[in-house]
Amino acid sequence: MRNRIACTLVVAGLLALMGTSSALATGFSIYEAGSRATALGGAFTATADDGSAMFYNAAGLSFIEGQTFDVNAMFIRPDFNFGGQLSKTDDLQIGESESQTFPVPGLYYTNNGGGQVAFGVGVYAPFGLGVKWQDPENWVGRRISHDVSIETVYVTPAISYKANDQLALAFGLDIAHQNLNLKKFTPEPDFGTNAIETEIDGSSDINITPSLGLMYRPDDKLSLGVMYHFKKTMKYNEQDATLTNVSPTGATWAPTVIAGLGGSAQSISSELNLPDILSIGLAYRLTEKLRAEVNYVRFGWSAFEKLEMDFTNDNLDQTIHFNYEDSYQIRVGAEFDINEKYSLMGGYVRDNTPQPLIAVSPLLPDSDRNDYSIGVMYRGEKFDINVSYMAVVGEDRTNIENGEPVRNTTDYPFGTYKAVANIVGMGFTYHF
Repeated sequence: MRNRIACTLVVAGLLALMGTSSALATGFSIYEAGSRATALGGAFTATADDGSAMFYNAAGLSFIEGQTFDVNAMFIRPDFNFGGQLSKTDDLQIGESESQTFPVPGLYYTNNGGGQVAFGVGVYAPFGLGVKWQDPENWVGRRISHDVSIETVYVTPAISYKANDQLALAFGLDIAHQNLNLKKFTPEPDFGTNAIETEIDGSSDINITPSLGLMYRPDDKLSLGVMYHFKKTMKYNEQDATLTNVSPTGATWAPTVIAGLGGSAQSISSELNLPDILSIGLAYRLTEKLRAEVNYVRFGWSAFEKLEMDFTNDNLDQTIHFNYEDSYQIRVGAEFDINEKYSLMGGYVRDNTPQPLIAVSPLLPDSDRNDYSIGVMYRGEKFDINVSYMAVVGEDRTNIENGEPVRNTTDYPFGTYKAVANIVGMGFTYHF
């Protein structure tokens, strides 16, 4: 029994950081770095005319006049549902996530004095979110996760050089820090009762990588933009893992197992790769009042091939392979100027998941998605206000093929996952 529980705890540690990979699938990258860009479906690489250019394309700094300060607040509410069977002989199993709203900041300062060099700095969160399942003690996926969250914050200073009236080139530094937390139950192997709760709580080292941008505006109608954020490797050194005895009253074996593993307090070291991001955008003013943009966005998720875990107890060390695939998005946005002060915006996104079927689990199941956005913007003399809404509709995803689960283990409930998310954004820009 002790060996079986020990093996389960190894898997617990591995899956804890695997949960971050699921959280970081393309559908859960947070591409909503600003309210105006979100209203346009994130099709903003060739526009980038506010502070969120620090993420979407820093070369836009060269075309923003004067000094600006942008404050954005994006509120993201994801909801997950599961329906399926633990095995062919079990009754129907269902699950539903708790209602959670994740606030995502976007703070930016830009400065363009009219010369060849413009600069700015931004604080935003391009990767994150999580899921907390209801009734965690009985949730069918509790062996994998009943509560997982991750947040990644970037601070990006950047400069943009305007080579001529039409062309600008930008260089920035993405300074990133990441936090993760995961909770799951390990059952007693023979009876299935919850025996040990594992919690992994960690913070990464700070990581610094470059980012690049280009913008070309040959006339007042056409704009071409390119942005690139390099791949990151987030390193976790000796992070906390806590094992807590939750076995039924009178059971004495769980503390013995925990002691045999080295005690309740464990530590884990690992590395987690974040993908590089490439966006290519084209914007065109169709009429005096109507402007449209289309972006092709590629995420280099193949960088997340495997995860090597180094535990305090060397006997628990292990490597798990994920084989994520590169993925892409098509983003389309349009803006209609009602008058000099008000504009209406709308957008659509086709988002293709990089997550292979074998990795679909309660940690954060991902799927291909269709996103729909709308927004309105008010332009004052010294300030702009914009409000946006986006509906993220995930396609149903099942981890069953030809009537069989893709993973041959009862730890992974097999069935169909459904996911939707609602994103409300508000932005305020002040022009100095």
